[in-house]
Amino acid sequence: MESLPVELLTEIFGHFCFHCQHPGIFPNADFAEVRSDKRSLAYLCRTSKTMCAVAQPILYHYYATGNNRVETKVYRGHDVKRHMRPAEPSLLPRFVHTLLRRPDLASRITVMHIVLDMNKIIVEKQMEMIESVFRLSICYLMFEEPNISTKWYERWNTDCCTNELEPELLLAVLAMTFAPGLEHLLLVSNQYADFSSYRHILPLKLPSLRTLGLIGDERSCHFDDPRELYAAAPKLETIYALNAGAWGEYRYGHSSVPERSLQSSNLKRLAISNLVPDRLPGLIHSTPKLECLEYFWDGKDKFNVEDMAELLRPIKNTLKKLCIGFIPSGYDADHDPFPKCIEPPEVGYPPLRTLREFGVLEDLSIDCFALYPESREPDDANRLVTLLPQSIRKLRITYIYRGVDKCLRQLAEDAPAAFPSLKEVVVGIAARTDPAFDCGIDKVIRLGGLFARSGIRFSWKKDLLGPDPRTMIPGAMPGSNYIPLPQVMDEIDKLAFEEDE
Repeated sequence: MESLPVELLTEIFGHFCFHCQHPGIFPNADFAEVRSDKRSLAYLCRTSKTMCAVAQPILYHYYATGNNRVETKVYRGHDVKRHMRPAEPSLLPRFVHTLLRRPDLASRITVMHIVLDMNKIIVEKQMEMIESVFRLSICYLMFEEPNISTKWYERWNTDCCTNELEPELLLAVLAMTFAPGLEHLLLVSNQYADFSSYRHILPLKLPSLRTLGLIGDERSCHFDDPRELYAAAPKLETIYALNAGAWGEYRYGHSSVPERSLQSSNLKRLAISNLVPDRLPGLIHSTPKLECLEYFWDGKDKFNVEDMAELLRPIKNTLKKLCIGFIPSGYDADHDPFPKCIEPPEVGYPPLRTLREFGVLEDLSIDCFALYPESREPDDANRLVTLLPQSIRKLRITYIYRGVDKCLRQLAEDAPAAFPSLKEVVVGIAARTDPAFDCGIDKVIRLGGLFARSGIRFSWKKDLLGPDPRTMIPGAMPGSNYIPLPQVMDEIDKLAFEEDE
């Protein structure tokens, strides 16, 4: 095999790299097949110097910690036991140690998937390695001498049992810093993560980062908190932020933290869930180049605007894709033999009257409650034709819970003249709807022929209740049975269709 050209060996060995085979998906270390491929590359590195020279850069193409604490069973309601994979010892300290000693390998890393979930037992077992990494970092002048003191080191050494996340958080900062070619980062934090604590110890610089994924839970950070990451990445173009409004005081309106600028003026895509709506205006004002906005909302917090279009006005000249979606609660079929029908948001949407001024908007996805918050509201034939901009190419309506056939019919009739670029309309019927609306929903499903005569593809799907926003990040939830968002299901169906052809 050593006699083969390097280019051919690189192509062969690339089949053992998850990222090379799936470049648009964050890699993981939670599947046996992914680990097996990593071991194969490591074995090739030990075969000979020639093999090592080819296989080692591929082996260090990406890094994933594993321990992604996802449920392996669909779970609805707090009385159902969660099933999670047991945590395994983190190899992050050893990985950082290798990066310190081998900057040539560190320069090869383009993707990281880091789970910050090191508990006290794991910290204590790896304390010797962690201390070695920190000492080596100081020796290599990665820390500025004035910022490191014996008092700080002793405080860390004694407080690690009470602040379990702190050592691993600093390790994560070191891993990012030592990888100047890092382009894509997925950070999963199950506890509070404040990167500003280390800015005087190790200024964070991410010169190549283009995609950042953040997943928290009710104990982790608000979207504002990792602002050190945003500021450190001048080329950042995409942010996924899940459970972005995690702090309880934000949820219940007792926020004491002032709104801050995102400090990422080059951002083009922002996909975010569970951020309190009144924080959206500040984010939108600080992202003047935003082309894609995806906002998923659980319906519990009020939008403090009178018109949704006013909120989006600062990006009307750049926005090409807009997705605003209410996330309806699901149910546990095993424990609820008589599940409820889809329920509206606890707090209604502000009116979304028209997007006609959004001259480059091509792809719009909204849920039915954004069109008609009340089931008793009459179906206005002009509702969609007055809403859509002339540039629209695709319309997706999710969670249809009532009849909207009149406004869809009018759209089909007016589209050739009013919306010449419109090529596709997809409607999603909520999985459980009130039988009183069956007749109106059936009329919606039968509109395919009318749209076809106008040269527009029309399809309908079933939108499952209780989707998990975390599924919007490709590769973020390996092995889970979470219900995907309707937009994610659309992409899955599209890929399956292309594979069949």
